[in-house]
Amino acid sequence: MSYTETHKRNLIKYLGLGLSLVGVALYDPLGFLFSGMGIVVIATGLSCMFAGYIYLDESEKINKAVDRFENK
Repeated sequence: MSYTETHKRNLIKYLGLGLSLVGVALYDPLGFLFSGMGIVVIATGLSCMFAGYIYLDESEKINKAVDRFENK
C-alpha cells in the first residue's frame, strides 16, 4: 500500500469517527427533534469508518488481479 493510500484510508476513518461524535452530540442534549438527525449522522460516520477500512483494500486487490490478467 502506498503512502497516499494509507493517508486516504486514515482520513476516511477519522472523518467517520468525527461524524459519529457529532452525531452523538446532536443525539443527546438537543431533544427529540434532533435525535433522528443525530442517529443519521452517527450512521453516516460509522459507514465512513467501515468504507475507509474495507474500500481501499478492495481496490488494491482489484488492481493486482488486473495486473495478473494483463501479464497472461
